[in-house]
Amino acid sequence: MEKNQSDKLLQYLIGLCQEISIGKYGNENVLFELTKEGVYPELVIKLAEAFGMMMVQVESKQYRLECVIDDLKETEKELLAAKDHLSHENVNLRQTIRQHFRPVRIIGKSPILLALLDKVQKIADSLVNILITGETGTGKELVAKTIHYNSSRCNGPFVALNCSAIPESIFESEMFGVEKGVATGVEKRIGKIEQANGGTLFFDEIGDMPPAAQAKILRVIQERVLEHVGGRKSIPVDVRIIAATNTDIRKAVTAKAFREDLFYRLNVVHFHLPPLRERPDDIPLLLNYFLEQSVKRLGRPPMHFAKETLKKLTAYSWPGNIRELENEVERAVALAATDTIIPEDLRNHVRETPVAEMAAEHAPSLKETECRLILETIAATNGNRSEAAKRMGMSREGLRKKMKRYGINAE
Repeated sequence: MEKNQSDKLLQYLIGLCQEISIGKYGNENVLFELTKEGVYPELVIKLAEAFGMMMVQVESKQYRLECVIDDLKETEKELLAAKDHLSHENVNLRQTIRQHFRPVRIIGKSPILLALLDKVQKIADSLVNILITGETGTGKELVAKTIHYNSSRCNGPFVALNCSAIPESIFESEMFGVEKGVATGVEKRIGKIEQANGGTLFFDEIGDMPPAAQAKILRVIQERVLEHVGGRKSIPVDVRIIAATNTDIRKAVTAKAFREDLFYRLNVVHFHLPPLRERPDDIPLLLNYFLEQSVKRLGRPPMHFAKETLKKLTAYSWPGNIRELENEVERAVALAATDTIIPEDLRNHVRETPVAEMAAEHAPSLKETECRLILETIAATNGNRSEAAKRMGMSREGLRKKMKRYGINAE
């Protein structure tokens, strides 16, 4: 059979199979239609099997084409049912994953915190860029995650980038990605922005972003495109940006250390997280929450605070905020000799500082507190700065920058 004839026959068979599948031909007409075209029975069998739409049976030199449409319809029902089941399982799996990786709920009942959470709920789904300010340890990243997981982007990635933790020499390649061959041995790699595509990008300590990177991130916000380091192609991106800082970013703008146009692009909605000393009603709740978490993490039996211990912890002003409180509770759980945490299990400055002194004008500044915590943590880790940085919830590079900023020499 010549090629054009075989092609014509193939098209005919395809059309016939489609007509059979919709019921245009009954079983008794199929053989007639095929034999009318002079189709060899062996070819009919092979083609029919290949199409998977019908079955040919050979019986005593007579060829009968038996349509299995009913079977196909039943199979279709099973496939649709399986699809529905898998879709349902997919939804359940997504919910499970989201619940597993959803940040710990924000703990507190103070009016100032409840007002902030109400604002979070209202603004979460608007997709505008957000600037979060607040002292170190107040939970800025936790609020950023809460906004993300309550937005329509909740199924997308949440990617965090600490601007103070990345050396300026590699900052742009980390943020924008790099093209292959830009330097010897360098392979193509996407940056944090592309990793966050379809989700949320969180810039922590935005005030430490290098000036050159500020100009480029402004373009990402305005034009929704970026270019890899060493590349020329504009790559479209869809990210929501949430930035955070523990400094007065307006002063940085005035001092020309931070771009004014970028500041206004980020500061569409502003959240300020109050320090823990301004919401004392939340301290007992946080103490009990971190006590429970630390007990589980350290494998201790159930524990509780002695009344005097709870009184001292509640009275303390927590200049390092929630991060300092969490570390203090974990330390006390690790050191406690019994299931009751007593005042002697606390650090000296927490245990011995009177309430009146903590409220006095000479209470330690944030700088003084951070310096003390850095020195204490480095001493506690026998000079291991990587471990010290880990305990303080920052990178080694971030610790190095803070030590340089405060003039700390812990050699």
